[in-house]
Amino acid sequence: MAEDRLIQPPVTVRQVIEDTPYLWLAREATARESNPRLFDLARHDERLAAYLDLMHVHRMSIPLDELTKSTPADVFASASLALTAPDRVDFDTVADAGLPAASLSSIVAALAWAERRVAGLVTERLARATTPQLRAIAIATLGARRSDPGQALAPTLADPSPLVRARAYRTSGLLGRADLMSHLRPGLADEDPECRFWSAWTAARMGAGGEPLRVLADIAWNNHPRAVRAIDILLRRLDVPQASAWLREFAKLPGRQRDLIRATGVIGDPLYISWLIERMADLPTARLAGEAFSMITGLDLAYRDLDRRPPADFQSGPNDDPEDEDVELDEDENLPWPDQAKIGQWWTANRARFTPGTPYFLGAPKASADWLEALSDAFQRQRHAAALELAIRQPDKAMFEVRARGRLQRQMIARARGLI
Repeated sequence: MAEDRLIQPPVTVRQVIEDTPYLWLAREATARESNPRLFDLARHDERLAAYLDLMHVHRMSIPLDELTKSTPADVFASASLALTAPDRVDFDTVADAGLPAASLSSIVAALAWAERRVAGLVTERLARATTPQLRAIAIATLGARRSDPGQALAPTLADPSPLVRARAYRTSGLLGRADLMSHLRPGLADEDPECRFWSAWTAARMGAGGEPLRVLADIAWNNHPRAVRAIDILLRRLDVPQASAWLREFAKLPGRQRDLIRATGVIGDPLYISWLIERMADLPTARLAGEAFSMITGLDLAYRDLDRRPPADFQSGPNDDPEDEDVELDEDENLPWPDQAKIGQWWTANRARFTPGTPYFLGAPKASADWLEALSDAFQRQRHAAALELAIRQPDKAMFEVRARGRLQRQMIARARGLI
């Protein structure tokens, strides 16, 4: 039924208004899910662009006085439409409507989607605003669009608002502004957890060791917000012996099994594969273990017939029982169920191809991995990993954005390969 809504053309103005936010949500989910590819993202882009064009032609939008009661998806649709207005007065109203924090990313997404000249003009104006929320939107947009403002970025790292500082730290890392490394130090001791994390993340992404890595290790160890992201970059920055030593101690922490499984895929040492295959027998972690196995070996479990049918007696996430308090979505929902026996047989036959102690990514040693190939053809979560690995190796260059429009991503990959 959901796919039907993606395919069927709109028949009424009301349907366009109702379906445009839905299409954006579907597109955002695709950008963050485990197993879509760049092709799938580009397909969603085409549909969303067509609906946004229809909204523009018919000047549709949610009444501005209802925005604070709207969903983030509604805010994205209204902000995107307002950006096409000649004077863009409506956009200022949308952006400064006292929106909840969850909707701020919708404003940034609308600006990231907009035409370059329009986005540039609006971002410049928002950067001079007195409201911290608007300044944060401007800085976040610069990062999302990988648009470097030059010398104007440094002062934002000392903004009095932690909301703005956190966005500035993050944007500095996304842009590869290694020249701002000294400006990151105050953030490592910032009382605001977002500032502390993003200053450490950015410093680590651009090659710093020492204190930034210790901050990331503390966030990961104590399961603070952003712990998963902290593990993701920390273990990519450490060499394999250091990462494995840290992981052995981390494994003693209770309740961190899922993070432990993810971490083996981040490190990429085939030494962990036998342990991952054992985890495939545990239903709550089986699919995650399969994903980590694929991250190391490069095997597409479904394509290689190494998956199995979902177990009939397993249920995760929300269900139809009104008495059940579990309302969390299943983050493994779209991952294949690994067939433990078949995968064990494959590993027995192929383990000689892998050298323990050498980090692998999608079947190749990281030292010789084709990161651009992964960005072109891998699954979306694998593409996220490839983008971060490449960013670590190119600390003074902007990080590849795997959530950008598919057409733009293809152009950037072709440009990186010297094809255009």
